[in-house]
Amino acid sequence: MSRARRLLAPLGFVVAGILGCEAFTTPSGVGALDFTGIPFPAVVSGDSLRDPAGVATPLTATVYDGSGAVIVDPGVTFVSLDTGVVIDAAGYLQATRRSGSVRLVASAGGLQSQQRVLQVVRDPDEIVPPASFDAALQYRVPDNSTNVSPALSFTLRTTDVLGEETPAVAGWLVRWRLIHDGDTLSVTDTTKFALWAPGGSRHTLRDTTKADGVSARRLRVYSNGLPLQQDSIIVVAEIFSRGAHVPGSPLRYVVTITPPSI
Repeated sequence: MSRARRLLAPLGFVVAGILGCEAFTTPSGVGALDFTGIPFPAVVSGDSLRDPAGVATPLTATVYDGSGAVIVDPGVTFVSLDTGVVIDAAGYLQATRRSGSVRLVASAGGLQSQQRVLQVVRDPDEIVPPASFDAALQYRVPDNSTNVSPALSFTLRTTDVLGEETPAVAGWLVRWRLIHDGDTLSVTDTTKFALWAPGGSRHTLRDTTKADGVSARRLRVYSNGLPLQQDSIIVVAEIFSRGAHVPGSPLRYVVTITPPSI
């Protein structure tokens, strides 16, 4: 290969690389669109979409140019692929349907985001508590994955029922937390205890109610770090609407834990 051809070959790869990057950038300069700004997973029928504090909050999205820098004032448009909500030019959403789910997308500079799903529900104003708020777990030493309590659950409902509509409120945010020795444990503190979803094994303190309105957690006890004595853990579930506790919230479950020698 001649020296000229050896010099041109790398240049060809550079040009190809540049063209490949430009293929993901629209003529407007938009390279990527991240639609993550949904302030709450559900909206009450006839109301505006609100954040967890109860403040009406618009949808938002982050737009990047071809080099990965954030574009200021990119002119994002939000659209519902289903009927039942109205979104204004500033991104504020209001629900007009009684219930159900709607698919939302964001668009900017010729790019469209992936679909996000929002639940439209009737006002959550009733909590059906469990038959008992007390549970017990005799854990094993050394520790193993069976050191998990029964499910601690409740059902979120609405009294706004017409005809044969279900009273269950689906998709509503629930905050769970743990209290031990009078202190609320840090979100990331899993040295001794964790909260698992009924079908999972990952510590998570945020949940959304299922289609039947149920939210549940199981207490996972890591026994290797515990003294061999009886103890108790308080598990708390909090449910808010428009910035205030839903009647019956917070719920407090007491889990008594006992080592095998007692």
